Amino acid sequence: MQDHPYFSCNGVALLSHRGFSPPSENTIESFRHAVDFGAEYIETDIRCTSDGHAVLFHDEDLRRLTGSAERVSSLTLKEFRNLKFKEGGTPTTLVEALETFPKLKFNLDIKDPLAINPTVRAIESAKAHQRVLISSFSETTRQKALALFSKPVATSASASLVLKVRFRALFGLKIEKLLIGVGALQVPASMYGIRFDTNRFIRKVQLTGTLMHFWTINDEKSIKRLVKRGANGIVTDNTELAGQILGKT
Repeated sequence: MQDHPYFSCNGVALLSHRGFSPPSENTIESFRHAVDFGAEYIETDIRCTSDGHAVLFHDEDLRRLTGSAERVSSLTLKEFRNLKFKEGGTPTTLVEALETFPKLKFNLDIKDPLAINPTVRAIESAKAHQRVLISSFSETTRQKALALFSKPVATSASASLVLKVRFRALFGLKIEKLLIGVGALQVPASMYGIRFDTNRFIRKVQLTGTLMHFWTINDEKSIKRLVKRGANGIVTDNTELAGQILGKT
């Protein structure tokens, strides 16, 4: 899976984190802005409505974007479409995003196990297997989704798998078997005192054929430092700045 077409790009990949805000994150409008600033990939989040549709939304509830305490999973698709976001933008389904941007690549983080089947259906319907990556913090969710596709799709490691790889690497143990089929590790530079951005770890992972993508990197110094260390992709909220640094605009 490391040679999946999804990972083909010129130079360091620019992954726009939920699009370019404002307008509101994870909307068609925010994705258009991100593309204008050089984004080749959109990192977005998948949840499921009460009637079984895959929608693009990060949080479990609506508080941050609308002020409502309702959960996304309690809404029908019609109710979801009628939401009014504080910063504007149109509530968006995965189907709509894939259809609106037929050549854009999407990094899809499945937030809710209930979203597995709707996500797979949307990708199968759009025949988008070559331009999506499936990820999830849950290894179980990730594996269940991957097993349902009619053709291979790209994938990155879950949180638990990332930690297994990191700790084996720390003790000088082999990591190749853990990374079979994993196209990328998508990690922060550091978390809870654990560093993922060392030259040694980046190189060890890349020697297996797996790429290194770092999130969420928003300042010039950090972007340049990670590129110098060999990062294959930068996930960022600051798409305009990253696009300039990475030569995408």
